[in-house]
Amino acid sequence: MSSPDEGQTYAEKALADYITAEASPNPAFLPITRDTKLIELGILDSLSILKLVGFLEEKFGTKVDPEDVVSENFETIAAITAYVSKKRGGS
Repeated sequence: MSSPDEGQTYAEKALADYITAEASPNPAFLPITRDTKLIELGILDSLSILKLVGFLEEKFGTKVDPEDVVSENFETIAAITAYVSKKRGGS
């Protein structure tokens, strides 16, 4: 198994750090990796997703539309970074 920082992009590291500090209720789920099932494991709930939306808008300058606040976009750090990249015009 690779370390959580190995191969992480800046956005993935920033998200992992934020979620670890703000939302992770259980140290058993640490470290949070790009593929950790955030909603399934209860790391993110509806309130923490709303807080995360604020973080995304502030940190990455990304406007998160209400219709985009769906589990598929927040399921993993990989899904969140893909969503942010798409919103910012990336691939």
